[in-house]
Amino acid sequence: MNVVNQIKELLGMDVKLAQMKLMDGVTVIEAEAFEPEMAVFIVNEDERVPMPVGEYMLEDGNVLKVEVEGVIASIEMPEEAPEVEVEVETTKKEEEMATEVAAPKRVVESVTKEMFFSEIEKLRAEIAELKSVKTEVVELSNDNIEVLSHNPEATNEVKMNLYSKKRQATTFDVVLSKLNK
Repeated sequence: MNVVNQIKELLGMDVKLAQMKLMDGVTVIEAEAFEPEMAVFIVNEDERVPMPVGEYMLEDGNVLKVEVEGVIASIEMPEEAPEVEVEVETTKKEEEMATEVAAPKRVVESVTKEMFFSEIEKLRAEIAELKSVKTEVVELSNDNIEVLSHNPEATNEVKMNLYSKKRQATTFDVVLSKLNK
């Protein structure tokens, strides 16, 4: 489709692109047609930017899904939760129970805070314990360290084994000895 659009543009034929707004009412998106596998762009004042990957609510309530940058994956109607109508009859007894329920919220809140702070205290104690173990390990490792230093004057003597030193020299040996001199 893009090649066809480019050919139409080169020939001077008008290419009509459909435009829609997102739910925010400001962002304008543009596509040849709002169908799967079609290119979609965000329209700015001067340029068109490929639509990033994600899900977008359109102004008409549909959901536009983009799985590959600039390409429509699908357009779906949002799923609406079925509304269940429940008749609520309030009596004085229920109203009294509702007011009684309000008081335990503070208790639950304070218990939650106490549990949260007690957990923090436990974690702090564990951290302190781990730090003390770490210092012990560092002290032990410092005791076992041997200091090595470089001695530039030290030489390693290579011991050469000379085999058959007293044998009779061959012609080959004579030639090599004259070359090495």
